[in-house]
Amino acid sequence: MTAPVWLAEEPWLQRWLGWFADRLDTERTRAVTRRINESTLPELYQFGEDTSYRWQLLERLANEYDVFEIIYDRKLARHQERYENAQLRFRPESEDLLRKWLNRPRIDPMAEAWQQALQLHAHCFADDGAALLNARPNAAGLTPAELTAGFAAVADHLDQLLTLREISARCFRGDSKFLDQRLDLLQKLFGERAANIQPRPLLLTAWAPAGFTQLLIVENQDSFLRLVDNPPADYALLYSGGFRASADRLTSEHTRFAFLPGSDASGFQQRWRDATLPMYFWGDLDFAGMGILKALRVTLPQLACWQPGYAPMLAMLEQGGGHAYEQAGKSGQTDPGATGCAYADKVLLPLIRATQRGLDQENI
Repeated sequence: MTAPVWLAEEPWLQRWLGWFADRLDTERTRAVTRRINESTLPELYQFGEDTSYRWQLLERLANEYDVFEIIYDRKLARHQERYENAQLRFRPESEDLLRKWLNRPRIDPMAEAWQQALQLHAHCFADDGAALLNARPNAAGLTPAELTAGFAAVADHLDQLLTLREISARCFRGDSKFLDQRLDLLQKLFGERAANIQPRPLLLTAWAPAGFTQLLIVENQDSFLRLVDNPPADYALLYSGGFRASADRLTSEHTRFAFLPGSDASGFQQRWRDATLPMYFWGDLDFAGMGILKALRVTLPQLACWQPGYAPMLAMLEQGGGHAYEQAGKSGQTDPGATGCAYADKVLLPLIRATQRGLDQENI
């Protein structure tokens, strides 16, 4: 519905409606109402003007356009105008109509809060904060102003050779994980300076006897430690900690090792990335375990299943052993498809698919 022609001719009425639009732009829990008196609507008390006509316009807004509900004061004296102390209650269903008449589109309070916050810190960012405004990250207990200040503070730490988690803890109230998965955002905000953020080292536990000729990567801690106590001959052992070792930085210079007593640390460091070193993986016999194998093979393409570990697990599954995925809370696991390891792809995965059961390696 288009605005009535007479609305453009009555600036006082536009101001009156604008007051209601202002309230609609703020957070509120009550209906938007306003009483008529000489201070709120002096135009109805300028008796040298046609106040009756002005009141008729307000009545038309209420009765013909359903903008207001008029609640009259029942205690008026006879000499008082009917509209005195009347309460005009805005009808919420007319908000879109009012905004159209006044050309007042809805304001997103959160977007406005971010824009106001960025006005103070835009100079800290290479893109003036545009990426932050688009992303609008959230954190429980932190306002847009506090989050923007935190991101602005990142600039002060980019030349200190810190990791992402160290920067996060310093800028976001000790929360070291807040910036996880937000490196792309920092690159947009700070450009080339974001390259100064140090990669977080991958810390792995290893046991490596002198002269080892093979490497076995073990998924779970208990099984790893059992093997350390009774190691297979000529093997070095590496605890992967689930998916941690499948990170892209596994074979990078940033990987760090904690060696158990009796290890030849220098020998391990020299050999473990040797493409000719036979490498094996042993983990849970389920889709997630096979997914770890597949991920590890991206950086260690010679990696294969360790059959001495999987063979007894395979036998148990064939004999009806193992657990249903629902029992172990594994119903969300997804089939990794082909891993690239022939034993996994032709023997283990087909059985897992056929039985829809799994077996954790701690059972062996």
